Amino acid sequence: MVRRLSREQSSRRYGRRVEAGLSEQVSGPSRYSSRVRRPSIPLTGQPGVKVDARSERWREHRKKVRAEIVEAAFRAIDRLGPNVSVREIAEEAGTAKPKIYRHFTDKSDMFAQIGERMRDMLYAAVIPSINIESDSARQVIGRAVEHYVELVDQHPNVVRFLLQGRFADQSAAAMSTVNRGRDITLAIAEMVSGELKDMNLKPEVFELAAFALFGTAASATDWWLGGNDDNTRRMPAEDFVAHMTTIMMGAVNGTAELMGVEIDPDQPIHDAVRRQDNSEHAVG
Repeated sequence: MVRRLSREQSSRRYGRRVEAGLSEQVSGPSRYSSRVRRPSIPLTGQPGVKVDARSERWREHRKKVRAEIVEAAFRAIDRLGPNVSVREIAEEAGTAKPKIYRHFTDKSDMFAQIGERMRDMLYAAVIPSINIESDSARQVIGRAVEHYVELVDQHPNVVRFLLQGRFADQSAAAMSTVNRGRDITLAIAEMVSGELKDMNLKPEVFELAAFALFGTAASATDWWLGGNDDNTRRMPAEDFVAHMTTIMMGAVNGTAELMGVEIDPDQPIHDAVRRQDNSEHAVG
């Protein structure tokens, strides 16, 4: 009897709970009906924010250490030559060789960063020295070549290291360096193209000229530095600058001919370029 009453009581209680549940599904629980869900906003003291801040500090630290290692690599290559080892770079940086690989994926990654550093140095030296609005084509080319040769003369072993790619790990980095170096001539070509935009000249010809000019400069630099690491130059720097300026002006004149224009090398670029009369290559 007691067990039967307990089951009945349990059944009645369960039934009431089911009915209450069905009622809430229809009308919704009154105590929650006035609430509005709002997205959670992390507070400054929450652990997630601390993790993000810590990650950001680590990223900045890693970036700083990578830059310091690249600077040390520059010094080591300048001093020891293009056959420098990672161990020697680590010693120059005042750290252990394994730490190098904690901050770079592999040697190729570090070599690529050295190439980027050289590209940035070249950009900082060349671009501020020219004024496309007022300089003549000869001045633009001459100043760019002069600053380029100065930088090469200051870091000949670094340039050899990047251009010659003496190690298997450097092959990809060497190509990457060439591609980054083209950024300088492409930037100048884009500025010239912008100065002459009212003439509606073909942009792909400017791009072709930029690639050709940098390829000429890289190959000529490799020749000028010589095959040995004894810092012997094939000719004095001032002669190399003069010859390279003349050679590159020839490329500029050839590019102008392709586009059906003539250029006065000693006039500001915007005033120096005019269309050839009766040219089959004129773009209008």
